[in-house]
Amino acid sequence: MNNNNNNNMKKSLLLFSITIALSIFFYPTTSNSNGTGSPGARTNSPIDGGNCTGCHSGTLNSGVGAASITSDIPVNGYVIGNTYTITITGVKANCIKFGFELTAENGNSKSGDFMITDNTTKLVNANNAVTHKSSGTAGNTTKNWTMDWTPTSNSNGNTTFYASLMFANGNGNYNGDNVFTTSHSVNEEIINAISDNNLQTPFTYNSVTKTVETTHTILVYNISGKLVLTTKEKVTSISHLKNGIYILKSENKTQKIILN
Repeated sequence: MNNNNNNNMKKSLLLFSITIALSIFFYPTTSNSNGTGSPGARTNSPIDGGNCTGCHSGTLNSGVGAASITSDIPVNGYVIGNTYTITITGVKANCIKFGFELTAENGNSKSGDFMITDNTTKLVNANNAVTHKSSGTAGNTTKNWTMDWTPTSNSNGNTTFYASLMFANGNGNYNGDNVFTTSHSVNEEIINAISDNNLQTPFTYNSVTKTVETTHTILVYNISGKLVLTTKEKVTSISHLKNGIYILKSENKTQKIILN
């Protein structure tokens, strides 16, 4: 009698184990999504390395037009200390959830400072990147996010924006989910410091005498974007400033100069 009970118990345990194993094997793979934003370092940039497939799996693509980064940075380049709007766009049919992470890099370092402009995005990765919040995931074929970016001293020369975007169709598994990567490169505006005696322009800078001749109020910024001098004198010497790169700005002219 005891042997029969033991055998029945063993059969029951074996059947239970098989059932659990089959359930795990055939259970649909669900997306390990991050609806409240990327954990950081998922932009596919040279420094970050990883992209959205690290959390979501899915298929990695680089389709033209599927993911793009644009900005209002002028064709002639950005000016250190100015603020620009960066827009990231994802386009994918049959998707209801979108996510992203975007960063900016200059060689071996992160470039500039990001600022959040609405409630659909947030800073991540030690404030060196921007990602979506839960309020910024819903979409229908197309999704846009915007944020502000200010180039700083680590943005000298050029900057490349990198982004990884996640497109999910909400079917509960990886089937049909896609990850797209994209980048966008921009240059710093370079204006040679030359002498110009034509005072019809707002100001001119004489690199020999290190003076500014002006008919307008001039603002002088250092390479970090800090205002170091304001003048509206006809002739102002800036030779007392430390050697380095400065930005001269008036109401309708900006010029980068080098004191040495």
